[in-house]
Amino acid sequence: MKLIFNVKIDAIGIFIERPNRFIAHFKLQDGTIAIAHVHDSGRIKELLFPGNKVLLRKAIDISKRKTQWDVIAALSDDGEEVLINSSIHRYITDNFFKDFSISPFGKVDSIKAEVKYGKSRLDYLLIKNNENIFIETKGVSLVENKIATFPDAPSIRATKHLNELIQLKKEGNRAVIFLIILKDADYFVPKKDTDPIFFETFYEALSEGVEVYPIQFYFNNGNIFFKNKIIKILDK
Repeated sequence: MKLIFNVKIDAIGIFIERPNRFIAHFKLQDGTIAIAHVHDSGRIKELLFPGNKVLLRKAIDISKRKTQWDVIAALSDDGEEVLINSSIHRYITDNFFKDFSISPFGKVDSIKAEVKYGKSRLDYLLIKNNENIFIETKGVSLVENKIATFPDAPSIRATKHLNELIQLKKEGNRAVIFLIILKDADYFVPKKDTDPIFFETFYEALSEGVEVYPIQFYFNNGNIFFKNKIIKILDK
């Protein structure tokens, strides 16, 4: 495994409740009740449930925000630490794509983030030998029986990105879905029962030549590692 990024962990908390998707309440080790920001729009009920241990980072400048803590990771039912802070995804992918020895695209001429396309933005544009490689990244924390799946809540935005990648491919570009797999998995499949439209659009994208890269990462005590393993995409 190769170290990709490090996140500072300041405390371990016990999850109490999540009154809305942005806020969660925790009990710290000294018994104090703390309020933390949840930077993940998914339901993640398999990780945020009463009594579960969660890794927290203290906010740098609390004068500009309502919460003093950020949720970073939580323990899964098998004891694996799982990153659940999507603000960290960009640091993972930045470092990954810049390391030409492990990136599936190898050495590229340039890497641009937040690239405008139509009325939205895609996460990356890589240029290699005068060829455009448009990339949209998705963090995947939900894994059941070694099968990673996404999304865990309906996502109109995710389907929109798939359609944009399909169009970019038709225009002669390379188009890529980069899946940040955050818990140990052997397979990936889009979650049909949660978002059937995303499910159908995902396989349409595959049939149109959009490339999909499910890449395995692990979180341990603040360290994020890349593991070179094959994660197969299950057939429709």
